[in-house]
Amino acid sequence: MVCQGAELLINCSASPYSYGKFSKRKELVLNKVSRLKTPFCYVNLCGGQDELIFDGNSFMVDSQGQWIAYNGPFAEKITYASWEINTSPQKHLPVPDINPDEELFLALQTGVRDYFYKTGFSDALIGLSGGIDSALVAVIAAEALGPDHVWGILMPSQFSSEHSISDAQQLAQNLNIHHEMISIQSIYQEVLKTLEHQFKGTDFGLAEENIQARSRGIILMALANKFHRLVLTTGNKTELALGYSTLYGDMAGALAVISDLNKEDVYRLSRFVNTQAGYDRIPQHILEKIPSAELRENQTDPFDYEIVSPLVESLLEHQKSPEQLIREGYDSELVHRLNRLIYLAEYKRRQAPPGLRVTEKAFGMGRRIPIVNKYMTKDQKL
Repeated sequence: MVCQGAELLINCSASPYSYGKFSKRKELVLNKVSRLKTPFCYVNLCGGQDELIFDGNSFMVDSQGQWIAYNGPFAEKITYASWEINTSPQKHLPVPDINPDEELFLALQTGVRDYFYKTGFSDALIGLSGGIDSALVAVIAAEALGPDHVWGILMPSQFSSEHSISDAQQLAQNLNIHHEMISIQSIYQEVLKTLEHQFKGTDFGLAEENIQARSRGIILMALANKFHRLVLTTGNKTELALGYSTLYGDMAGALAVISDLNKEDVYRLSRFVNTQAGYDRIPQHILEKIPSAELRENQTDPFDYEIVSPLVESLLEHQKSPEQLIREGYDSELVHRLNRLIYLAEYKRRQAPPGLRVTEKAFGMGRRIPIVNKYMTKDQKL
């Protein structure tokens, strides 16, 4: 086009957001301009569409690669730039330098806000466990919808610790969101009583644990149906990858807000939230305590997330094979175990709510991995 006399290049784009993508776009455009010596206007879609989030970040550079217009991330506005052809504008802008965690925080807010607005809902329900995941989702929802439109429901059981309840209450007070406590104990005991004959002679195990999670799902969905609200689920990518979640329990809801953030991302973004606010919006104890689903006595999560999260990310996002990771020095047994769990949990992810995409390799739309397959060995499936 430049060879045919084009004096300005315009790219009308619908490029979805992913972490750090704006830097790649800047580099791509500036390389083009450096080669073609022609002004370039990049115009990108802004807003949310189901799982996808579009960050806007529209900009314009002159023939020398100098910035002359920039709309910013997740901002719908009209910006004007004018100058004489074959001359450089008098006024240049500094090259935008966006904090990637701030941009991620804005992306998740945009995804939630537009999902609610475009589906005709205004109020969100979140099960507040006192843990880091539900805390971060509550912060995002409060920013996206306003605190008056967020309802945090504490649903303790006989296994819930006092600090989990107090942490959830403190969080709700910090965010100024609605909150109330509804014990699941009566529902849980009634289900056990109903199944007493069938469960007789068996040990307490996964079935009893999951009844608790599903009891919470019943409460949240009943409130959502009754009061025209949407339930936001709080599972992270590491848990979703490894199947550490309960179908029709903590996976029940309309939108999975942080399902594309691994556990380490959740901690990092939560610390950013507190730093940005200048105080502990998310109570410090939530950030420091050992993660636990609290579905049985003295339970803690079965993974060391500092080790497991990067490994899962390597397997999924960087698409490294188990053999590659073992050659890099990771424990063979752990790598094969995680790889096996990822494939075994595919059936769960097929039944998960849509999740906001913030990485280049996300679950949900676009992932075409069969549940029934022949490429896993018999030992891997056991």
